[in-house]
Amino acid sequence: MRKIYFVRHGESKHNATGIYAGTIDSPLTALGISQAQETGNLLKSKNIGNIITSNLTRAHGTATQISNIIAANNTLSLQTTPYLNEVNFGDIQNKEIQNIDGLIYGVESGTGESLESLYNRGYKVLNLLQKTKGEEHLLVVGHGAFTAVIFAIYQGIPIDKFIDYKRKWTFNNGEIKETFFKDLKATL
Repeated sequence: MRKIYFVRHGESKHNATGIYAGTIDSPLTALGISQAQETGNLLKSKNIGNIITSNLTRAHGTATQISNIIAANNTLSLQTTPYLNEVNFGDIQNKEIQNIDGLIYGVESGTGESLESLYNRGYKVLNLLQKTKGEEHLLVVGHGAFTAVIFAIYQGIPIDKFIDYKRKWTFNNGEIKETFFKDLKATL
């Protein structure tokens, strides 16, 4: 059965310095590159044929590191899409991380991306995944906050329950989450 592996990018400069990145491009640190390579080693035997990634440097760099490791076993297609880019956290982007979730702050303050916009992008991502051809497994490399949106939609969480869902969500740098294609429920 065909699987989708979701990976959060390796540690970025903003992660390492405790700064909200959101839509700001932040490169991988040496640790982030190492995390991406470790993730690649964990995935190299998984028969991945397609990689779809955010076009932000930290995710694309992670996808490239993983691709370099698993390409020896597979012929890979690497596709970028802005639909997978991280959430716009609003006026806290590029500021020191506080004890608040960036996505929730951006939505509740009205300075970031709205839940409607996030859900719209999430549906577009799931639609893109459904249209991906091939028998091999699929790898999606993205970001912590926006992947929560994708999983919420995938799991049937209504938009008015998303903030509660997000408060419980964790997705660490280099972490892998997997699901099966047959379970995709999203329709536009």
